[in-house]
Amino acid sequence: MKMTYALKTLRSSHHGASAFIRSSSTVAVDQQTLAKVRPFEEIPGPKPASMLGNLWRYLPFVDNWSNMDFLEQQKHLRAAYGDLVKVSGFPSGSDSVFVFNPEDAQTVFRNEGKWPIRDAVKSLSYYRTVLRKDVYHGIAGIITSQGETWQEFRSKVNQPMMQPRSAKMYVTPINDVAEDFINRIRDFRDNKNEVPRDFINELYKWSLESIATVTLDTRLGCLSPDMKPDSEPQKMIEAVHVTLRGIYELDLRPSLWKYISTPMWRKYVKALDVFTEVSMKYIKEAMDRIESKPADSMLERLLLSSDDPMVACVMAIDMLFGGVDTTSHSTAMFLFNLANNPKKQEVLFQEVKRLLPESRSQPVTMEIFNEMRYLRACLKESMRLNPINFGNLRRNPEDIVLSNYHIPKGTNIFMCHQMMSRDKRHYSDPDSFIPERWLKGSEDQHSAHPFTTMPFGFGTRMCVGRRFAELEILILVAKIIRNFTLEYNEGDKLTIECRAINTVTSPLNFKMVDRE
Repeated sequence: MKMTYALKTLRSSHHGASAFIRSSSTVAVDQQTLAKVRPFEEIPGPKPASMLGNLWRYLPFVDNWSNMDFLEQQKHLRAAYGDLVKVSGFPSGSDSVFVFNPEDAQTVFRNEGKWPIRDAVKSLSYYRTVLRKDVYHGIAGIITSQGETWQEFRSKVNQPMMQPRSAKMYVTPINDVAEDFINRIRDFRDNKNEVPRDFINELYKWSLESIATVTLDTRLGCLSPDMKPDSEPQKMIEAVHVTLRGIYELDLRPSLWKYISTPMWRKYVKALDVFTEVSMKYIKEAMDRIESKPADSMLERLLLSSDDPMVACVMAIDMLFGGVDTTSHSTAMFLFNLANNPKKQEVLFQEVKRLLPESRSQPVTMEIFNEMRYLRACLKESMRLNPINFGNLRRNPEDIVLSNYHIPKGTNIFMCHQMMSRDKRHYSDPDSFIPERWLKGSEDQHSAHPFTTMPFGFGTRMCVGRRFAELEILILVAKIIRNFTLEYNEGDKLTIECRAINTVTSPLNFKMVDRE
């Protein structure tokens, strides 16, 4: 699919170079140091079988790994082997190390190198660079590219996406989408003020509508009451679900997709085809609008940052893809934590009411948003308890030492921040929702190691969409709490499956009662 764009005219009114923030340079471990530490082979971990490594543990009726999700596997490994665990023959195809200690996580991040490697989505890389190279023209995107190729791509998108002023530009459109969603809640509540049990799908629609507004400066109509189940936005939502499930099955569990066309691989490709086709249609329409009438969309800013329009197109696809399930499930978990902690919810309501005193529909401005300190503390605490990801992955570019063990260059290292964040060694009362941990000057302010809770990652490869995700979630939750008293009718537990991301599987049976 060929994309063209008249960049010269637009560039005449914009200035600025792409920014690339470098992390600490890699510190190589010398031979004298290695002689004093324990060898890699002695790291505790499940015993591998000859030829199969630990893949045999996924065989039915042999071990129970096949029935565990990714978080359950980590809990098993931590309980059995301690803070540093080696798993030989992991589905990634190489030896892997699981880290449950923030000191070790800091060492990994501080020595990740100039071009951090996060080699976890080979299936998506193959789809873009081999199977559909005619569409992507060799541009793998920010999720799957590595090394200097990744750095070149990231440097082109950093300035439009990572600067604080970038998010400021989209406060009003994000607020408008949130206000429309509040009105939708009033429409689909029943006579008991309860939202549908499949409320998560309504959050999917809101999150897609929000990120499309930022990325393309357009409304897709996801919040229309008559949106059809076979509409293009709903097809995009379903495609994201299948793709994330595919990443988990194809890349994080044993799979033969590299050798034969498995059923999961075929579903995965079909879902990606649908998402790519629909996304590119919307992107092309947005580009045509920009040519005739420039608009300050993220797509336009991305086009201005690169000589290759496909860089902007692929980044726009990644934004649309990454902005559906991640934002919606993070919001669902946030609302659950507030509903089950009514005293904290009341504190939040008092802050929001003080800052939005005029009416329940008063817009959130950037000035007001910056004053919502307790709201941001609540989100940080929710992400500590229920992050969207289990943690972070890196492949070390040089030998390093973790917990006095030698970790050779090229080892896949899983930093299990979700488990660290619930560890009583790092947080008092770790299973309780205490937003005050994150407020400076509070008697409950936490003093945990800074690399314990890392919901957006760290360094040059931290989440590029962080500012927009936080903006969308915080504005929506502020407006929900300003409008409704929030209750949850399914008890104090939320069922979450750790797949490619943490996914809420409990019915979201919220009760939302209008405030006076």
